Parts: sequence; structure tokens; C-alpha cells
Amino acid sequence: MSGDTPRPGSRAGAPVARPTRRLLVLGGVAAALPSVAGCGLRLDLPQPPPPVPTRKPAPDERFLLGVIADLRALVQAASGLERSGVDGDARRLVRETVAVQRRQVAVLTGRLTNAGVPAAEIEAATAPKPPPTTASGSRATPTGTSTSRGAGPAPSTATPTATPSVTTPPAVADIRTVDDLATALAAVGPDRWLALAATTQGTRDVVLSAWSSRLASAVLLDATVDPAPTPSAARPRIIEQTSPLVYGFEVVAAQSTGARRTRALETLDELRRLDLAVSTATTSAPGGWALPFPVTTPGAAQRLATHLLGTAVDATLEVAGPAPDGPALDDAARWSGRVQALAVDWGMRLAPFPGTAP
Repeated sequence: MSGDTPRPGSRAGAPVARPTRRLLVLGGVAAALPSVAGCGLRLDLPQPPPPVPTRKPAPDERFLLGVIADLRALVQAASGLERSGVDGDARRLVRETVAVQRRQVAVLTGRLTNAGVPAAEIEAATAPKPPPTTASGSRATPTGTSTSRGAGPAPSTATPTATPSVTTPPAVADIRTVDDLATALAAVGPDRWLALAATTQGTRDVVLSAWSSRLASAVLLDATVDPAPTPSAARPRIIEQTSPLVYGFEVVAAQSTGARRTRALETLDELRRLDLAVSTATTSAPGGWALPFPVTTPGAAQRLATHLLGTAVDATLEVAGPAPDGPALDDAARWSGRVQALAVDWGMRLAPFPGTAP
């Protein structure tokens, strides 16, 4: 006989039942559940998604948003003028200004979207604001805005800063006449040029070009856009461009006849005034200019006029210099705006970005 004693309730000789691997695993899990629940973990809920990464701002994003907002407000005001019954040359010039600035808005918006800024954010940040109202519900009239023809913008009282920022755009809520629009277009203050100087080169070039076109529109609408009384670092280059224009149009006037000669003499008079305005006691005009081709007929004179003006407009960025400060940008844009306005008189279209290919 064997010495083994059968367990109670079992048959003699029957094998002893052993827990299976599955029972052992399930038992272990069941035993672990109370301890896990005691730690405060909920096994019936999914884990929260990871946080969405913050979008990195595009280069010069805040500055460009301010420029676009300014342009959209001006377009809205100018479009309202066009619909209000302005006629004649003024209507044509307002229409051209609207078309040019709409193109500027599209290009500058495209620069931001290409850099990853959502279009919805741009739209929300640059949408024209409704005009402010007084307690009685009437529109508030901004102070410091001249509405007389030929008057320049009101002097800025803001302290200039070299940090790129969104500066307050000129008041456009109360634009009711072409004179008002011209004054608003000419109102690019020193703080805005300083802010532009602190941006990247790509932004600086395209906005300088756009603002020079804006000043050209102001001149065409009879605003005063004079060079700054204090010469900037760009002034020698401005003189180098202006004096040959005077000489060239002396030739144009001499070789023209009839109405074209009258126009050439008017342009020559404007260029002489501009040459005198940019000249200072410390600068001297260069000499020895050569014509790009012989001019002995009225047709050649017309060709010379458009060649000279087109070349000068294309030199806007060159005149400003490779690393311009705020005053140099201001000086270059004012000079370019005056020249662009003269070019329009000779059949050249007002360009959204003169001298660039954005």
C-alpha cells in the first residue's frame, strides 16, 4: 500500500486539481484593481490629448497686421467717397487709389499666410472698425486733421520709437471729401518710419514701396508732401537722382511741341522745385549728365520723359540705402511719391509696389 492519504472528498487514486494559468492571472488582476483604484486612477476614461502647440509668430507679424488694417480702413473710406458722387479727375484718381491699395492688401496678406498665419486671424485683426460715436449717437470728429486742399498732415506729437509695433493709423472715420482722403494718405508719421526701419529687409522693402505709392496718391489728390526739413542719410542719393531729371526735362521741353511741350515745362517746373527742396548748403549737385540716347525729335522727347521718370521710380529702394533708418525711409518715400505723381502725368500707371516685384 502506498503511504499517501487521499484528501477528503476525493476519490482514491484521482489526480489532485491544480489552478490553471488563466485563473492565476485573473486572480492577480482582481487583486490589483483595489490598489489601483485606491490611487485615484480611472481606468474607464481615455487619457486627455496632448496640448496643442502655440503657433510661432511670423516675422514682423504685428507690424504687417497694422499696415494691412490701415490700408483696409483707407480703402473703405475711399470706396465710400467714390460712391458718394465724386466726379471728374478726382473720381478717377480715387478709383485708382482704391485699386492699388486693394492689391497691396492682397499681397501683404499673402506674405502672412505664406508664413503660416491663419487667414481668419488676419481678417479678425485687420477688419475696419466702425467709426466712434458720441453719447448722442453721432460720429465723433477726430482732432488734428486738416481738410483744406493742399494742407499737409497734422504734425505728430507721438514720441518716436525704434521698436516694431502696430502704430495708430491715421483717423479715417471722418473722411468725407477728397481733401480729407488726401490728408489721411499723406499722414505717415515719424514713429511709423522708425518702426519700419526695425523690420526685416523683405518687409522693409515691400512696405517702403507701398507707402511711397500711397504718398504719390496723396500728391495726385493735392496734398502737400514735402521733403523733411532735416536731410537724412538718403539725401545725397536723392540729389543724385533729381538733378539729372531736371537736366533731362530741359531737353524734353526743348524737343517737344504743342501740348506736350506745355506738359514738359510744367514737369520741369515741379522738378526744379523738388531739386531746390532737397538741396542743402552742405550738398552740391553732381554734373556731367549724359542722355541715354539721342533726342532730336518730339517722339524721342516723349520716350526720354518716360525713361527718366520710370528709372527714377525704380530707384526708390536704392535711394533709401542698404540699411536705412527711419528718416532715410521717410525721405526716400516722399521723394519717390513726388516723382511717381509726375510719372502719372506722362501716362504711367500708379503701381502698388513701385521698384519691386513682390
